[in-house]
Amino acid sequence: MVGGGSVGERKVGTLLRYGASIRVVARALTAGLEEKRAQGAIVWAATDYDRSQLAGVSLAFAATDDMDLNRTIAADARELGIWCNMATDPELGSFIVPSVFERGKLTFAISTAGGSPAVAKLLRQKLEQEFGPEWDFFVRLLGKFRETFKAAGMEASGREVLSRLARLPIPEWLKDGRVEEAFEKTAQSCRPVLSEAETRVVWENLWNLFSW
Repeated sequence: MVGGGSVGERKVGTLLRYGASIRVVARALTAGLEEKRAQGAIVWAATDYDRSQLAGVSLAFAATDDMDLNRTIAADARELGIWCNMATDPELGSFIVPSVFERGKLTFAISTAGGSPAVAKLLRQKLEQEFGPEWDFFVRLLGKFRETFKAAGMEASGREVLSRLARLPIPEWLKDGRVEEAFEKTAQSCRPVLSEAETRVVWENLWNLFSW
């Protein structure tokens, strides 16, 4: 990561969530990056960029406020066969980072193909308001039922049940506080292969893990 400003900090935060090992080249670090450095989450490798710093890296990020420097980094990365993301000229880089947010097992990625990061951010914020933790519960619930059907050797009949469950507006019911209705509709859909008691065990074991 070349650049220790707010853009670099945001990208570093995303990369760390996915287990990246990060070296930062920057004349100064934001408070957030300095904290991560102190924790050992990142390495502050140097203050000034040099082509040799690209040796052995898998991805390069040109995230400075200097257009010429970013272009130099991208050109060096291209010559070395390294994928590079550019903050100032996305189209000159070799890959684009989408605007991402997560709801547990559910990941949303929004991209405008480099056309307008501001629009991607706006859409992400709108979707964050629309899709709350009830969607994480919904995804995990169907995953638990899938595991249950598979363990019982009911994969064929279970697929039909999962298809019905996926079409139910369970997240909307949960968001509106209609929890019992959501469970009853779930139990009805599962009835061909699971009793209501069996469905409740799956539901409640997962429900108790959430803090609403």
